[in-house]
Amino acid sequence: MSPPLSVVHCDFRLGWAGGQNQLLLLASGLARRGHRQRILTRPESELARRAREAGFLVLGHPYRGEVDPRGYWSLRRQLARHRPDVVHAHDSHSLMPAAVAARLVRPRPAVVGHRRVDFPIRGHALSRWKYSRGPDRLVAISENVRRVLLGDGIAADRIALIPSGIDLETPPPPEGPGLRRRAEAPAGAAVVLTIASLADYKDHPTLIEAASRLKAREPMTRWAVCGAGGLLEPIRREVERRGLSGRIRYLGNVPGARGLLPQADVFCLSSKTEGLGTSVLDAMAAGVPVAATAAGGIPEMIEHEVTGLLAPVGDGAALAAAVDRLLDDRPLARRLADAALDRVRDFDIERTIERTEALYRELVA
Repeated sequence: MSPPLSVVHCDFRLGWAGGQNQLLLLASGLARRGHRQRILTRPESELARRAREAGFLVLGHPYRGEVDPRGYWSLRRQLARHRPDVVHAHDSHSLMPAAVAARLVRPRPAVVGHRRVDFPIRGHALSRWKYSRGPDRLVAISENVRRVLLGDGIAADRIALIPSGIDLETPPPPEGPGLRRRAEAPAGAAVVLTIASLADYKDHPTLIEAASRLKAREPMTRWAVCGAGGLLEPIRREVERRGLSGRIRYLGNVPGARGLLPQADVFCLSSKTEGLGTSVLDAMAAGVPVAATAAGGIPEMIEHEVTGLLAPVGDGAALAAAVDRLLDDRPLARRLADAALDRVRDFDIERTIERTEALYRELVA
């Protein structure tokens, strides 16, 4: 029987998004398998709060930027104290500090990086070293991300393809009002749900355009968007400017938002780039028909006309038409959702945990 591994997971984002959720799911699964897990993050981050609630030892790190000798030395002291077999950097900000600090410790732990986005690596020398030489292995969460990394000159043998996964257990609904009440939907109205961070790459202008075009076709339909980010107020102003305040509601952060999915008629995502998109997986697992843009890794989950409907990136009219079709043709919506339920089993978080554990063992052998 192989001995348990000691892993320090690093992430320096303050907010909460898909990457932080993946980190916590992975650490929880590895802990269940008997491995020792530590989570190193900024003390004030949402990850720190949730990790403590889940019972993990959280190591605080005073992040001041990627190029910070004092930060490297602080991280080096943490690694020397806890002596991990693996340091796993889950976001771009933590990869450089983790790679440098690991090289200051003896014995040196293996370094794993994670690439969750599908846009090219920046061209300057430090960024290229961070990804090409910093980690012993760089995890790509989709075949699309892997292709981008290869195009950026990252050697194939330094990339591990490990798709993100989700917990296939049905989540409980979040506390507070149900989806229809949050969306202020009148009796008999359909509700479209989007769960997406309020970041530029999620392309909320296209989502708002789709909602605007859907208004003429489906005047009763309501749209609810769950997600946090710095763009919340500008987006709300744009919704108001276009006269859509009664149609689409940006709810901000809704803890446990995926528990609202079974109450939705359609799930919609409008990203212009996307590493994979685990909110789509959550919708598939909840049996909700999906309309999305064909961005990044989304077509690796949604096959057009088989497990959902896809629209070209940035095409609000086509996205509205896809949503309208799912609302109008319920037998089609049910057939696609049933096929998606079968497909989503390939993205069980247990597979992600198993593949990551195997990667760790390969690197420390």
